[in-house]
Amino acid sequence: MKSYLLLFLRSIALLVALLLSQVSAAHEIGESRVVVQLNAASWTALVTTAPTALINRLELAAGMAPSRDLDEARALAILKQFQGALPSHFQVALDDVAVPITVDVETLEIPADIKRPALVVLKVEGAMPDHAKSMIWQFDLLKSRYALQLAERTHWLDGDQPSAPMPLSPEQAQTMVQLVSEYLQLGFTHIIPGGPDHVLFVLGLVLLTTRLRPLLTQITAFTVAHCLTLLLALEGVIALPASIVEPLIALSISYVAIENILVRQMTPWRPVLVFGFGLMHGLGFAGVLTELGLPVQDRLAAILAFNIGVEAGQLTIVGLVCGLALFWWKDKPWYRTRIVYPASLAIALIGLYWTAERIIGF
Repeated sequence: MKSYLLLFLRSIALLVALLLSQVSAAHEIGESRVVVQLNAASWTALVTTAPTALINRLELAAGMAPSRDLDEARALAILKQFQGALPSHFQVALDDVAVPITVDVETLEIPADIKRPALVVLKVEGAMPDHAKSMIWQFDLLKSRYALQLAERTHWLDGDQPSAPMPLSPEQAQTMVQLVSEYLQLGFTHIIPGGPDHVLFVLGLVLLTTRLRPLLTQITAFTVAHCLTLLLALEGVIALPASIVEPLIALSISYVAIENILVRQMTPWRPVLVFGFGLMHGLGFAGVLTELGLPVQDRLAAILAFNIGVEAGQLTIVGLVCGLALFWWKDKPWYRTRIVYPASLAIALIGLYWTAERIIGF
């Protein structure tokens, strides 16, 4: 039994380390996007991404120390200096044939929400061969998953990896199976590994008790709530700035973890609070999906597929933790002192750190 306990504690420590390592990448999700415009003799791609992360990767590639605390004017000036090096980080092929490109640093895009970071816009251009049918795209300075819009279709690309051949004609329509598959994957990866805050919140729900009914009550309340606000926010019915939503999501993590330490079983108010927290998490999901973009056609199918992917990610976490807690430690007298207390304390501290981070600088 002692070996199982040590295994669990080591697993928690490893999970916390992995979650912390994903924080910066998770914040990039939704910040990077590409829109490709096609003309008879040429094509143009507008690449929008976070300037600081882009600058740091350019500096590291050049053997320089990463810059810190860059203001908007300084970031734009540094990117202009690196403009000549940018084309080497793009690989674009039309019909499997590499094509020459030019890259210009256009401007900084200032969001309406002052707590959101400014984004740089890069303009990538190249010639369009006659009768070209497909494009392969790669930008090796992007690390998180991002959306590329081309010929009335949204493609999800994996960071610095090359895309599959993408059709240049809207007639080569995306099938429903392809669309659902892409948004299922996007929803799942938004939780694992891209959503450390949502993972810790679900872990906090699971740790309260090994009894199945209280767990199902909490998960159901959370699921119904975040599905509701996800749909309402995407339809424009409700809206809150990310500078409010993101700190509240982080604070919800700390609350459920602290309550795990203070109470031994589910209180009458716990499902109500979990429902309220779920409303905030749903707005967070909607914010990411809005920034990444939705298809013009089959919008509802994409939203539902994304939501199912999110649920699959959450249930994976629940299944893994419950598999340990319910199989090995159900009703053990030391479950709270050796498992709940240390794990909940770690989760609470991380949540408080994220809360402060998002309030101060987001």
